[in-house]
Amino acid sequence: MDIYHFQTLPNVSNPQILASSSSHSLISTLLYIALILAFSSIIYWCVQDYHFFLSLGRGGPQYNLIGWFKVHIIVRPFTLAQEDLTLTDDYPYDGARKEILSLPIRQGERPLIRGIAPQRQFTQRPGPGMQKRILDLFSSFVEANPQLLEQRLSCAEKCSLALFAHPLLMAKPERLPEIAPIFKGELGHVHGESSLHLYFSPADARVIIEKGWAGRHRISRTQPWWYGGIKNMWGIGNSFLIVYAPRSEEELDVLKTLITASAMWMTGEQQIVKP
Repeated sequence: MDIYHFQTLPNVSNPQILASSSSHSLISTLLYIALILAFSSIIYWCVQDYHFFLSLGRGGPQYNLIGWFKVHIIVRPFTLAQEDLTLTDDYPYDGARKEILSLPIRQGERPLIRGIAPQRQFTQRPGPGMQKRILDLFSSFVEANPQLLEQRLSCAEKCSLALFAHPLLMAKPERLPEIAPIFKGELGHVHGESSLHLYFSPADARVIIEKGWAGRHRISRTQPWWYGGIKNMWGIGNSFLIVYAPRSEEELDVLKTLITASAMWMTGEQQIVKP
């Protein structure tokens, strides 16, 4: 064997080979830069989105990175888009209460609603005294219906007062809506800016949204068929609405009608005394 017999090596001085090598090097560099830019963009988005999550305040999920990750990364793909909060296609056309059908149309544009959980109203906020008036309204409903309703800390928000179906009613869940035991009997709660989350019958929810008094919680949906058509995902039913904060005495009176309708549905159509 001729140990001095080597295969012919490529001529590195060949211009075509040099051009090919330079081209591969350029492509690798561009890909590397693209990956760095993409990664930087993702990090920037995460930081900005996390700060937005914190700006919503406390309520519901943990007020830290874990809470943000659960809601904005894990839950977000299953939620309604921000622009779909007024969709009513999945609600029945008939069956709304006459008190809901007779509600006036809310004047003006809808307020700006942002967030998944928490979900908050950012515009058309009333004065700071409105929240207390709503809490007083909660108390008056309980006083007028002591065997049907009670008021305590929200299971959903964990830092807001809420109305609940009475434990005596919860002891017979077969007489209540499907979501009642899942949501621990909570009708809804009030937020710091005086908006509320309340449950309604699906038929009432359609009318309330169409008349401009509320929008949907972003998790308030039945999942599409490609997600298996799951109902009550994440423990929230498809008729959980964000009711816009009252701006006047007239709108506070509308809220009384809305709370009455919510209470009647969540208590299994018990006769609720409107205070």
